[in-house]
Amino acid sequence: MTAPPPSLPSSSRYNPIWISLSCGLYWFAFSLTRPIISLYAASLGMKGFAVGLVLAIYAFLPLLAAIPGGFIADKLGRTVVLRAGSVLMLTSGLLYFASSWFSWGPWLLGLAQLLAGLGQMAVWLAVQVLITEGPKQSHESQFATFSLYMAIGQMIAPIVSGFLSEHYGYSMVFAGYALSSLLLIGTSWQCKEIDTTSQTGQSKSCSSSEADELLPNIINRQSPSREARLSSSSPLSGVLSKCLSLLQNRHFAVILLTTFISLFIVDVRTAYLPIHLETLSITNTKVGLIVSVGALSALFVRPIYPWLIRKIHFRWLLISTYAVSLLLLFVTPLITNFYLMAGLVFFTGLALGINQPMTLSMIAQSTQSDERGVGIGLRLMSNRAAQLMDPLLFGLFTGFASLRTSFWLVGGVLLLCCLFTIHLYLSTERTPKGRPRPAQVLREKQL
Repeated sequence: MTAPPPSLPSSSRYNPIWISLSCGLYWFAFSLTRPIISLYAASLGMKGFAVGLVLAIYAFLPLLAAIPGGFIADKLGRTVVLRAGSVLMLTSGLLYFASSWFSWGPWLLGLAQLLAGLGQMAVWLAVQVLITEGPKQSHESQFATFSLYMAIGQMIAPIVSGFLSEHYGYSMVFAGYALSSLLLIGTSWQCKEIDTTSQTGQSKSCSSSEADELLPNIINRQSPSREARLSSSSPLSGVLSKCLSLLQNRHFAVILLTTFISLFIVDVRTAYLPIHLETLSITNTKVGLIVSVGALSALFVRPIYPWLIRKIHFRWLLISTYAVSLLLLFVTPLITNFYLMAGLVFFTGLALGINQPMTLSMIAQSTQSDERGVGIGLRLMSNRAAQLMDPLLFGLFTGFASLRTSFWLVGGVLLLCCLFTIHLYLSTERTPKGRPRPAQVLREKQL
């Protein structure tokens, strides 16, 4: 007697609005402080490499904790990680605020950066995993809503940050960050996650064709089987096996490199563009407006993102977004006009607005539910590596060159990274027929 087909797990507890609200609050808090940290550090008497070190400290712990964080999210639950991260963000906000009032401000700022980096990593990891776990047929609408709240947070916060820092001082910006973190704690307790245990148990007894209907489209990997990985007696070896399985896939490596390059440029726009604008005697409020323009451009490109994925080959989408986004580094030193700078940030933001949801969609399609936390953790590790390397490279180059020249030097490094990533992707196009590529997976999903 044929067994009845297994049912999909109930999604009644899945609430993408609360997840998207948490995402928006996270990005609002992040974008509130990130553009002014370098300016605030300079106001405390820190210079050159010391400012770069303060910015780099933010990414140090997340770089080490991203993979363990993904494992914890898979084992203990995404909401546990989300709530713990939001509490850490609130703690860092209080330390930021205290640093503006006490004589040991630079040390408190460094500690606040450490905790903020760890807490924000946990929140961002958790909300990304949560948003990918909804009903598969509505993934695109979920990602669109998620990206909308993200863009709104990125767009509004720099304006608020610039206005508050210019008229009321940096302490008011940190108070706003603490308040945002407190609201995030509230929304995190409203977020629920789907229990996939029953789905895992049911899928063991179904046929291979039924399993294909239950699981996401999995990009072929030349690695040990999933069963062999899960049979490992050591949790640590299981995590390492999942990481190696994903990293051995060239398509996934392209995703990570694209994430690294995109986040690197976004971080330059957020952290070092304000320093350059300050040298042009542009006020903090106008600096915030320019940074917000980059997020505004994402609102224009997100509605046509599904159409772009369907109509443009991934190869050309990758090359064009790289070419456009790199203009931020090569053209910025040549511009001194406020409106031209805003136009450049808007134009390059269009390309960056495509890369962020594209890599998230690919990860959702290339991982199974029990390894998605590790997959997102690897993506997040790539993000934090970018935020670590950005200030270190700028700190190194500004040690012997001007800030304007440093933009070109960093741009040259990123150009080499882009060329390598394109070469890596083109080599995967020789994959034998039958192995789905990222662009192919996305197109099939759209049709």
